[in-house]
Amino acid sequence: MQVNDLSQKLALSLEYFISELTKIRTGRASSILVENIEVAAYGSKMKIKELGSISVPEPQVILISPWDKSLLSEIDKALRESTLGVNPITGSDTVKVVIPSLTEERRKEMVKVVSTKLEECRNSVRNIRQDAMKEIDKAFADKEIGEDEKFSSKDKVEEVVKDFSHRADETAEKKKDDILRV
Repeated sequence: MQVNDLSQKLALSLEYFISELTKIRTGRASSILVENIEVAAYGSKMKIKELGSISVPEPQVILISPWDKSLLSEIDKALRESTLGVNPITGSDTVKVVIPSLTEERRKEMVKVVSTKLEECRNSVRNIRQDAMKEIDKAFADKEIGEDEKFSSKDKVEEVVKDFSHRADETAEKKKDDILRV
């Protein structure tokens, strides 16, 4: 496995980890919290981001302005049935979602979720590392590379993996700090 291939696989793993962290509430409003909620519209399921604009006018408020005002009640219903646990306020042309502050207990639960996601990312990185090491060992066994190249390749893999692991740890720590900040 080339170092570039390894870096690409690790980058994908890290990107997925970061995308999973963005879905975790920190007590502040973010459009990411609602944009992928599915709404029954036009005979199928569509995401809120496909049905209107989403803005965050205040730190605790998300404002959804659908392009088709007849979908207000469907968006309201989808938000109420979502896992967010919010009660949207439907106006004449917008749906307002007030994000409640997190309790201390809920913040600790969110930190545990971040830790779980970090461990999943670490497992993914470990698996990618193992695959790279196996490829190096196979190339050595097939006499495609020499012993010196085998050890230098393994050192490069370890260096790249350590860098990505460090980035994942830093990202998780920042998210935990955001969650615990009142």
